Amino acid sequence: MIQKEISIPPFLNPQSIKDLTRQLLLAEKENTRFLILKGSDTVFCNGLDLKWVTQNASGNYLNDMQAYSDFLKKLQTGSFISVAVVSGAASGGGMGIVCACDYVLATETSTFSLPEGLLGLIPGMILPALLNRLSTQQIKKMVLTGQKYPSNIALQWGIADEVIKTNEMETSLTKVLSSMKSCKQEPIGILKQLLYNSHLHKDELAKQGMNVLSAKLNEPEISERLKNLAEFMED
Repeated sequence: MIQKEISIPPFLNPQSIKDLTRQLLLAEKENTRFLILKGSDTVFCNGLDLKWVTQNASGNYLNDMQAYSDFLKKLQTGSFISVAVVSGAASGGGMGIVCACDYVLATETSTFSLPEGLLGLIPGMILPALLNRLSTQQIKKMVLTGQKYPSNIALQWGIADEVIKTNEMETSLTKVLSSMKSCKQEPIGILKQLLYNSHLHKDELAKQGMNVLSAKLNEPEISERLKNLAEFMED
């Protein structure tokens, strides 16, 4: 049973997206059976790096967004079993990783949010992944409120498959992997690709979402709002 861990960064920017892609491609090359995706003890992933956004003079985000979208698609269609271990906050683009995984273990203290609406944005590049685990109404509710939803709601809505105590993480992870180890590797990728394609125009949805998000990031009012927030977070 080949098992590999992927380190999830606290923020998404060109460098961290490249690193995620590198780790995933290496795991595929090694014919990895189980991918374990972990952030830190307090943050799984906060999503878009506002410092990168506000310091990007070119205003061109599409290439990096496409790279992240490709990473999420590979999680959804690859011939491996991906398990997200969520401890702490999964927010914005980080929710894309959570929802793209095949199984999600969350601690009791973990939280889940889509704060894009509070910034005048949309979760454009992660919409296909969100639809794996959330209904359209649930996505709207998370964006419209922008609030942090606790792990019990995540379990109820299907974002998480299991909620556990922090000190039970390793034991629970071992049980999860053991429960799926007998599944042959060949059908995994076939099944995941069929399920991905069952959502008609999912790739087109990702493209449209990225175009809208990129345009929003270049609007002066939103750009100034993000700059102020990034400076506040640095203080």
